[in-house]
Amino acid sequence: MKWKVLMVTLLFGLLLSACSEDNEQSDVAVESTVGEITEEEFYEELKERHGEEVLRAMTTRMILEERYDIPQEELDQEVEDFKDQVGDQFEQFLLQQGFQNEAEFREALYQSRLEFEVATEDLDVSEDEIQEHYERMQTEVQARHILVDEEETALEVIELYEQGDSFEELASEYSSDGSADNGGDLGYFTVGQMVEPFEDAAFSLEIGEISEPVESQFGYHVILVEDRRELEDEIGSLEEMEPQIREEILASQVDPQELTERIDQLMRDAEIEVNLEEFENLFEYDETE
Repeated sequence: MKWKVLMVTLLFGLLLSACSEDNEQSDVAVESTVGEITEEEFYEELKERHGEEVLRAMTTRMILEERYDIPQEELDQEVEDFKDQVGDQFEQFLLQQGFQNEAEFREALYQSRLEFEVATEDLDVSEDEIQEHYERMQTEVQARHILVDEEETALEVIELYEQGDSFEELASEYSSDGSADNGGDLGYFTVGQMVEPFEDAAFSLEIGEISEPVESQFGYHVILVEDRRELEDEIGSLEEMEPQIREEILASQVDPQELTERIDQLMRDAEIEVNLEEFENLFEYDETE
């Protein structure tokens, strides 16, 4: 997890600074009646256990920072917005996610922002996409679905439904999803709560209409829309919401594999040389790949 890398990064920084001081005698880090642990022993243990992971993380961050600029005021605002969203539960959230404090959370958020810039550099969002997303944000859809492994099974389910079988009974019999016990009922949902192929299909259906098989990473869905209603809570204007909407759409387009490949290429282009013998091969790449 990123928070572990961040914690060890701080400790590894102490290691590097301690080594640079070139002290003749290491200070004692831990004393007890059965023995002691010196700072040098402590730092060497950290280096042996986590050195490769942390050195890679620090180098990656350095290279991304050279290419992408994340304004501190934007990062400050994101942290404050998140704190406003979770309210009094912020400290509990930090502990649940493994962060020791707000500073570690901020560092993880910063790293995510850098990676987001890498992933979305060549992506674009049209005005029509923003308008459609904005309209969806003001709407809730109530639907049922049946999730199966094979498209052939999904087509069979659709045929049975069109012949008069109950969608609820078909869901109980065929669906591998947890909603099968409730006849496939998913309740009401709005934009961003379902995987993208599912959401696109559900919002395009009329009330009472059933979908063709919809493929997602979970399998094949057959969707039946039962209701559509406007959200009671008002949202900001399109102009106010546009930056957030643009970012949400971009995030939905990110391919994790492509992100990894992009970062690897940036590392190759940086021609990294490691002067620590134990890590000298850390950034060697197979150029035949």
